Amino acid sequence: MKKTILISVFVAINMMSLGQVFNTGQTLKPKTFSVGIEPAVLINGSNEFMLFLHGGYGLTKGIDVGITAGVLGPENYFGANVEFVLSKNISLAGGAHSFGSFGLDGTLNLTFGLAKGVRLITGLDTDINFPDGGDAQFLLWIPAGVDIGLRKNMSFILEAEIGLTDPAYNLIGGGVVFYF
Repeated sequence: MKKTILISVFVAINMMSLGQVFNTGQTLKPKTFSVGIEPAVLINGSNEFMLFLHGGYGLTKGIDVGITAGVLGPENYFGANVEFVLSKNISLAGGAHSFGSFGLDGTLNLTFGLAKGVRLITGLDTDINFPDGGDAQFLLWIPAGVDIGLRKNMSFILEAEIGLTDPAYNLIGGGVVFYF
């Protein structure tokens, strides 16, 4: 009963607050692919819709790479990262992106098992953006999400990213991930 209440609270928080990590604290197994699709809303004063496409590949035990493309939004997004496992449920990712300007990314992912096939996702997500003709911008978010295993090779992820620094926007999204 406690786990059901906890899951419900985090789903409600995600629906009311706002994410774009679409990842857990675990890395993909070697030679394993992932493909995901995530509709999302950027809460940035005009509430803009985006569609994110995610892909990943497990390079070796404890290391994977990921790419993300975002379309249909105010500007197209493209990013890539490398993720390293630090412990069973903690990973660190670093990468780069283009979303109006070039930026560097860093993410600390934490995952907590709540029930069989259900995991809570959180951590810290940061970007350092380098806009043309302007000073570097430091953006920081707290991601919060739930990963629900629907089948052996399929998960539903609901996430939110809560912007902590200006001009960090809030975001809420959810979608499916397939593993091959």
